[in-house]
Amino acid sequence: MVGKPAEAAPVDPRLALAQQYLKTAASDIAEKEAAKPRPHRAAAASRRNGPRAFSLSISPATFVHILLAMVVFTFAALAVLWCLHLLLLNFVAGRIVALPTGVIVFATLSYLSAIFLSVIETTSTGRTEVDSLPGDWREWFWTLPSTLGMLAIAAFIGWFLSLGVPLNVWLLIALCALLLYPILQLSSLETGSPLAPLSLPVLQSIVRHPFGWFIFYAITFAMANMLWVVARLAWRDPPYSTVLIVGPLVALALLFYAWLLGQLAFLISTDKESS
Repeated sequence: MVGKPAEAAPVDPRLALAQQYLKTAASDIAEKEAAKPRPHRAAAASRRNGPRAFSLSISPATFVHILLAMVVFTFAALAVLWCLHLLLLNFVAGRIVALPTGVIVFATLSYLSAIFLSVIETTSTGRTEVDSLPGDWREWFWTLPSTLGMLAIAAFIGWFLSLGVPLNVWLLIALCALLLYPILQLSSLETGSPLAPLSLPVLQSIVRHPFGWFIFYAITFAMANMLWVVARLAWRDPPYSTVLIVGPLVALALLFYAWLLGQLAFLISTDKESS
């Protein structure tokens, strides 16, 4: 006696549709990866070819972010100056504009912090590219501990040293910021946490690549002195015109400084791969 053929299990149309969407998405991702190699792949290829010299490679979209950073930083500095001016002239009026000024300042600092870290990370892979920033302004805000937090630690060390060293407190803070901030910043990026601002590979790179660190510090000190000279020459009271001149230069110098840190990050990454 021939039995009846087994009935096929019912097929859920929603499951079939979901599987079709997954296949389509996977094929799209594969095509995009094939068309545009990821930065870390390019970095791995460049590291296999050996260490490279200091190089500057900027994507066109990065120039847009640089120009925008110069504009928003200058606008925020003018807003702070205007708020302080109002506080001196009329304390009540100054208090009224203090809150929106604070919002503008924190939004500007968050945007600059996100660009700053993006420049460091992409430069460490062999290029400088800030096509798009991850997340929104709330995620940008949480990058501040990794940037301004390291600057605050360096400034605190300078203030602490001023308690026992007979030098001007602001001079010591400035020197500690210039000398210690790059070590703290790269260490926090290497460890992945602003709570760990010291990293052994970063400290070892100072001994293994003294010439690279010397170039970095020489350019940094030269850039800081040039900004100081420009600010002194352009000083007016009230300094609105001074901010219009110095503000864009400070923003440009900040992103150039991030590029220099990215070069050091590349040296540290080559040490980690070779060890």
